Amino acid sequence: MKIISDMTCQLEPDRIKELGLGVIDMPVLMNGKEYPQHWDMPNWREEKEKFIALMRDKNNKMTTVGVSEKQFIDAFEQYRDEEILLITQALHNTHATRDALHKVLDEHPEYDVKVFDTKSLVSGVGVQILAMLRECNWKTEDRETCFNILMRNRENTRVLGVLYDMFYLHRGGRVGLAKAVMATAMGIIPLLSSEPASGEIKAIGKARNFKQACARFQAIITAQMEEKNSKTLTVAMSYVLDHDKECLYMKQKLEEAAEELGWDLYVEINYSNFAHMPHLGPDYFEMGYVIGTK
Repeated sequence: MKIISDMTCQLEPDRIKELGLGVIDMPVLMNGKEYPQHWDMPNWREEKEKFIALMRDKNNKMTTVGVSEKQFIDAFEQYRDEEILLITQALHNTHATRDALHKVLDEHPEYDVKVFDTKSLVSGVGVQILAMLRECNWKTEDRETCFNILMRNRENTRVLGVLYDMFYLHRGGRVGLAKAVMATAMGIIPLLSSEPASGEIKAIGKARNFKQACARFQAIITAQMEEKNSKTLTVAMSYVLDHDKECLYMKQKLEEAAEELGWDLYVEINYSNFAHMPHLGPDYFEMGYVIGTK
């Protein structure tokens, strides 16, 4: 059985190889033309930071498009003699990808593909893969077992994050200029969340620095763990540039909570992928987490 995901999973190339995952790149556009990038490209971190620098130029417009039929076929063809478990981001958020996938599955019955829609975004995708593999002791079980674990975990997956560049959000039409100016002048950063019921990112508050943000996130997670009567927590964080410091601080706070409250905690930190940068901007960190209910 082969597990395939797209690059919304927010895992670094070496980790993808360690886990034995198949990968489909998400096309990224700059000013309407496809930007050259590949999940396993040489010097991938330097290439991503070059892309971030281009994002800061207000004359450049970065967008993404859905995975094409050809990309799905090329990926499935590599494993045509195996069972395939395809793990996707929230498909209702990307109609082009959804439609291309359904067309390929309808027209190519030679591929034995079972699709799991995480109904999540950013690290909410990758953390569901990690939580499933963690439960399987990092070994790939049969497809039905993996699918059932994913189904159980999906409704207990959440995403939290911080976006620092309000002017980038303004350029994308997501906030007004006055709000961007005011927030920047006051040193306010928005706190964001996503739940599988919607698969959409929404604002849940604000903070003045990353330590305040992390404290809020820890309080949210602790309350959710108590509500679910759970002691198992799997976390995947992603960042750009030097925002790994926020991830490391958040990891430390979670480890302290785990020791105090008796949690079985697993945390991974990965550099963000091209697929999310056009939507999140040039300055952010975020995390997906699964609250175990087994």
